[in-house]
Amino acid sequence: MKGVFFSKPLEWNIETEKESWTQGEVIKGTLKVKNHGTEAVSLKDSGAGIAFADIKKVHAKTEGAMKFDVKATFAEESLAANDTKELTFSLTLPANCAVTDKKASYFLAYGKEASENHLMLKIEPKVLFGKVIGLLDTFQRFKLKEFKSAKSGVEYKLIPPTSRDMAKLESLNLIFSMNGENLQMDYDFQVRKLDTESVTTKVSKAAVKVQKVLTPKDYSLGKDMINQDALLKSIESAIAEVKLKSVF
Repeated sequence: MKGVFFSKPLEWNIETEKESWTQGEVIKGTLKVKNHGTEAVSLKDSGAGIAFADIKKVHAKTEGAMKFDVKATFAEESLAANDTKELTFSLTLPANCAVTDKKASYFLAYGKEASENHLMLKIEPKVLFGKVIGLLDTFQRFKLKEFKSAKSGVEYKLIPPTSRDMAKLESLNLIFSMNGENLQMDYDFQVRKLDTESVTTKVSKAAVKVQKVLTPKDYSLGKDMINQDALLKSIESAIAEVKLKSVF
């Protein structure tokens, strides 16, 4: 990913090693600045940084829209005429950082005070989360509708299967987050049930919440390998709670 802009007399060029990242990854790249002027220019607090922001506010250039997590700045405080300086940066995303969705995203900002210009970053959920969603699809026939950032992680909206034992289940919102090295899965099932307390019997909706916390040995067999059996057991245990509560 590349970006360039001019702020006379300075020319800024930024380039990253990748085009997209997952939560907790390190964004690596270089920032170059050239002074096209005839006098030295201050580089104090200049550099690059990662910041989370509402996309509409960024486009509207709302002051203070970007909330920075970390910055990298030039060691030099000035840049001589016709001189060029280069900054190599490594900026680490938080383990449970927000992912890019329709409303908000992380941005790579750069320039003076690391905020003159920016590039929108594409941040995806952890690979582990996607593999668990794959198990829900393959073995339980839950279909992914969409995912978005949640306050504590990533929220996946899933459409339940149409089987008889799932007949009362309307939807599933599943939030993934990392608690240290542990994987936390918060299930929010929406089910239909008979309301027998009213004058006329009617169907009402209720939420069934289930939380599962898995240690590394429960979800991983090593680098890039999930513990499929243990994950399926955990998923089946959570869904069993709904099956019991969703029957008349």
